[in-house]
Amino acid sequence: MAQTFEEITKGVVNRFLQNILFIDDKAFQSDNKENEFDAGQISSAFAKNGKLCTIFAPSSECDLCQCSSLFSKADAIVLDWYLDLTSSKESVDDEKDAEEDEPRGFYTKYLIEEIVADAKNEKFKIIVVYTGETDLRGITQEIYRYIAQYGDFKQGDCCVYSSNVMIVVRAKYNGEEQFKHLEDLKDKVIKYENLPDFITNEFSIHVNGLLSIFALLSISIIRENTSRILNVYSPELDSAYLGHKMVLPNPEDAKELLIKLFGESITDLISSSCIDTQDWLSLWIKDRYKQPKTIKVTDNKSIQVSQECIGKIFLAHFDNFEEYIKAILKVSNKEAKIIYKNAALLLDENADSVKTANLLFARLTHHKNVFLPQRENPYLTLGTILYSSTTDMYYLCIQQRCDSLRIDGIRRFLFLPLVESGGETHVVVTNEKQLQIAKNSYEIKTIKFEADKDKRYVCSKHIKNMGKDTFVFTSIHDEVFEWVLELKDLHAQRILNSYSANLSRVGLDESEWLRQL
Repeated sequence: MAQTFEEITKGVVNRFLQNILFIDDKAFQSDNKENEFDAGQISSAFAKNGKLCTIFAPSSECDLCQCSSLFSKADAIVLDWYLDLTSSKESVDDEKDAEEDEPRGFYTKYLIEEIVADAKNEKFKIIVVYTGETDLRGITQEIYRYIAQYGDFKQGDCCVYSSNVMIVVRAKYNGEEQFKHLEDLKDKVIKYENLPDFITNEFSIHVNGLLSIFALLSISIIRENTSRILNVYSPELDSAYLGHKMVLPNPEDAKELLIKLFGESITDLISSSCIDTQDWLSLWIKDRYKQPKTIKVTDNKSIQVSQECIGKIFLAHFDNFEEYIKAILKVSNKEAKIIYKNAALLLDENADSVKTANLLFARLTHHKNVFLPQRENPYLTLGTILYSSTTDMYYLCIQQRCDSLRIDGIRRFLFLPLVESGGETHVVVTNEKQLQIAKNSYEIKTIKFEADKDKRYVCSKHIKNMGKDTFVFTSIHDEVFEWVLELKDLHAQRILNSYSANLSRVGLDESEWLRQL
């Protein structure tokens, strides 16, 4: 039976989801009827689905301190709205006494706030408020008001969400008569046995994309092959690794090698898993292209593109894309060239969102630092881009790595200025800043820096600039340069090779007739 892209996504998410965290103070109270929670039935429901669930029943405010470490390990979090806990001297928050006297929602809001504050705009989190209360929309409104300060949150029907956090409010099942007079809330009731599928479906909605499910499946493959990875990186190799580190002129290089080796091992593991992204693509097109789309090629020309056309273009193999486009879409040579340069427009009529997506993908392909903010102090080497607020200029370091490491004293570093892109774009710094390399030989800039005596390279210094974490390099002449990013090695090397080739140009007088021939 043919699958849809939605089903593929759910399958990948189901494989990824392993650890579900439940926090409910009534979890192990068998005689409790109000807000009842049966830990045994919950465990059984998730076990049948091949998932682990941790059930934590806090009894006091002090117990909530244990939740932080659990949040970071959980793939999804389920909270009860009514946590009736005993007070302690150290309150979880400095709220008014009136709120503490009414525990409905007080502690749950505190936990949600902690999760959201930690997630910021970086971590994806899904939270289910699973309650025996009846005022589901009132609870949703209260959560929204409480966390709106932490980002661009929106409120939906029994849900609060941002770009990376999803909070849904659902009711525990309490018999067929439940919500008898509130018919519109009946679909918000979830039985224990339906919780695993519900969490999978909610998670799938927010990762319903080609790159997202590729990332999730890759993480699942790494998880499932942990024992194989540990077998490759066994303790038997310790003596060889330490011996290698011992004889290096700069022992810190051993860590760089280890990171590189591990990254290559993960690449090999995922490559050998034969993920069928081509099949995903055909299903993605069927899912997104249900109706023909009108694509604006030029100011005066728009074309209708059907699912069949898109399938032929993106799933076929051809030698000349422009000629193929002309034949399929019946466009001119000029229009085919425009489509070639903006192929993503065939998939999205919104030119602004296409441009944003192209810029983000470009950064992913040539920025080495995709997980920001930077955790360790960067050092100066080939591919480092610096910014000078004094000159309002960006500079790309083209000093080879062998001349950037294991150095002592003062060293002259070579930089190419990056200028506003008038035509070509070589470096996407941010979505708003695209720059090109100043290739003229006379534009090269040299700056002297002093290497760290112990580390034997030019290391940046961490500072706070307007409340933002920043790394800066200071030259021997007290010129301050802010670290911006580091290009991937091969991308930086290609720029250097291009510049070197430009330096090798030969100018000579010869017969003009012969030169033009």
